[in-house]
Amino acid sequence: IELEWPDPLFPMVIVNMGSGVSCIRVDHTGPGGYERVGGTACGGATFLGLCKLLTSAQTFEEALELAEGRGGGMACRKQHGDSSRVDKLVGDIYGTSGCVDLGMPATHTAANFGKLVSKDARRRIHEEDLARSTLQMVVQASVVVAKAHMMAAGAQHVFFVGGFLENNMLAHSIIAHNMRSVHGAQCRQRLYAIGITYPVPP
Repeated sequence: IELEWPDPLFPMVIVNMGSGVSCIRVDHTGPGGYERVGGTACGGATFLGLCKLLTSAQTFEEALELAEGRGGGMACRKQHGDSSRVDKLVGDIYGTSGCVDLGMPATHTAANFGKLVSKDARRRIHEEDLARSTLQMVVQASVVVAKAHMMAAGAQHVFFVGGFLENNMLAHSIIAHNMRSVHGAQCRQRLYAIGITYPVPP
């Protein structure tokens, strides 16, 4: 679905997700109107490298198939990856009632791969869970960085773009969920090649 560009558009932050992640603040369309303000080394290459180490996946597409539980070049997948079997959640620490008292969703990630300290947990997980958790860790890292740079720049919008998001609808979904979690932003789906933009609520 193609939507109108937001008005006002500037300032905005572009989060380019490739092998790594770069954040670019854009203040206007003229010369010198943009600046790289930061990023993270936790990107698409991190996802693929860890999936090659932890699972049977040998390509980016196979790693996504594992995370999504899709059939493909490998054996047919019968289940979706479940990151909650791998990651320690806020609810695992404080319990349901404790999360209510703290005003924190029990499903928020407290520690990526945090449950793997337990041998019992390691026995119960599947490679699909590891792939899903790895994808979620990479995407969540970018959302946290994007939020920080939005606040620093006083930006009204953030755009997630880059090769990591191509044919990666699971990453789109994780971005949308986590952007809503960090500041209640509404998702506005853009052209597929452009990515996703999230306006900051007043």
